Amino acid sequence: MKRRDIFIFVPQPGKAIEAKAYLGDWLRSLGEHPGYLGGSVLEETAGELLPDTLVMLLEFESTEAARALWPKIENTVNPLYPDDKSDKSPDQGTAFFDGSTDLNYTRGNGLLARMLHIHAAVADEFSTEPAGVR
Repeated sequence: MKRRDIFIFVPQPGKAIEAKAYLGDWLRSLGEHPGYLGGSVLEETAGELLPDTLVMLLEFESTEAARALWPKIENTVNPLYPDDKSDKSPDQGTAFFDGSTDLNYTRGNGLLARMLHIHAAVADEFSTEPAGVR
């Protein structure tokens, strides 16, 4: 069963272009990981969230393939884990609802605040694209 991991980030003010490039480059750097099917960087466009909110999607052929990646990256600078490995602070998604803009940019060498993450197995899927077309 396929697995998709979803991460929502807010870049440091004035760093949105750099953050988008960083996330895209990071997704591409995972290309050789067994079972990694690719990913996407999306930008929020309706103005309903904090400015420059970004969503990063990773797709794996299985939960096992996704889990095999985490030990390989947990001690590196990356968008998923805090730069300071002793940092156990929670995601900052409450800022979307409480109006806070005092974020801690603790990911990707201080570039990103991680707001929320979701690890999800695909329960149902529909596509209008012919099989094998993406």
